Amino acid sequence: MANMNVDLETIEIYLIGDEKEIAEGIRLIHSHFRDKIVGIIRKKALSANEHDLRDIYQNVILSILECCRRGKYNPDAQKLESFVYTIAYRRAVDWIREKCGLQEEYNSDLLVDATQEIIAGSKYNEYWQKAQVEEKRSLVLETIRKLIPKLRHRQRQIAEVIIQDFPTLYEISDIKKQLLKRYGEDVTTVGVKRARQEVINKIKESLERSGYGGYVDD
Repeated sequence: MANMNVDLETIEIYLIGDEKEIAEGIRLIHSHFRDKIVGIIRKKALSANEHDLRDIYQNVILSILECCRRGKYNPDAQKLESFVYTIAYRRAVDWIREKCGLQEEYNSDLLVDATQEIIAGSKYNEYWQKAQVEEKRSLVLETIRKLIPKLRHRQRQIAEVIIQDFPTLYEISDIKKQLLKRYGEDVTTVGVKRARQEVINKIKESLERSGYGGYVDD
């Protein structure tokens, strides 16, 4: 059995070896880099649930394996961490494009803007403005990032419509059309309204649990 404290150079040597050595290198990557890879996926594919995360992670490992088998990995030209993390980022982007039919790379900063649109007109709008002025936008964003993967199926779909197409702002009827186009699901107007409101409520609750509710009046 390989030493679990093996250094990165040893993993690099495995990855440019024969089939058996490559397999050992892949095992060590899983052992040493799994948490970091999953973190990259979570940060990029904000709406991915646990099942999606497993699928993307598997694709990352398979992509690394395929690159090594084809001799495309050169440790002299690229550090191991850069090689692994770049593939993780690209597979996350691929998932987003496949999920939503995007032709352009997803920009995670749109989440901030989309969130602002969601809470505009609510009592949290004032806090959002204060957060920006006080350079606390990153704290709010982290709260939202933790929330998105926990949304139920319909809520997540609506959040994805808002996020992916911002600054295009949809009315309820337009959201219905997008749900049908993207997911092939004909949702009632009542269903869309209810799910959208649930998304807004969950954002509010999440902000309050994070200790940000004190910045606004009830």
